[in-house]
Amino acid sequence: MNGEFRVDRWDRVGRVAAYGAALALTPYLLIKVSWVVGSLVGLLPVGTGFGMAEWVVLNSATIGMAGIRIAVALALVRPWGMRIPGAPLAFCAWVGTGFLVPVLPYAVLSSLLGSEDGNPRSGSDAGPSMPVWEAALVRSGL
Repeated sequence: MNGEFRVDRWDRVGRVAAYGAALALTPYLLIKVSWVVGSLVGLLPVGTGFGMAEWVVLNSATIGMAGIRIAVALALVRPWGMRIPGAPLAFCAWVGTGFLVPVLPYAVLSSLLGSEDGNPRSGSDAGPSMPVWEAALVRSGL
């Protein structure tokens, strides 16, 4: 009986973690979709240093990676996920998470170092910047 309780408890912990991961990634996914759609319809500016096509391709790739991460998290706890062979699931987990590893040190360093003038809120260009709440959601999604 004690062993069953331990398995059930860890099963619940795993389910909560997987659903939490999918839920935590949802704002990131929605922000990236809004960036692409907003840029295409002219409501949002294209990121500094990017052309329209580059901006859309880059953000579309990150939308795809976020979708993969959400799908992998849900596949680990939903009945349909049990029918997925291990190799494709592992590959999708690697693609969805592994490509973001080089971004994490950059995000930490840019947060700590701020801009060239030492002010973390101002940049050397006068272009639009990401609101603090949006940056927090994007970084927490990573």
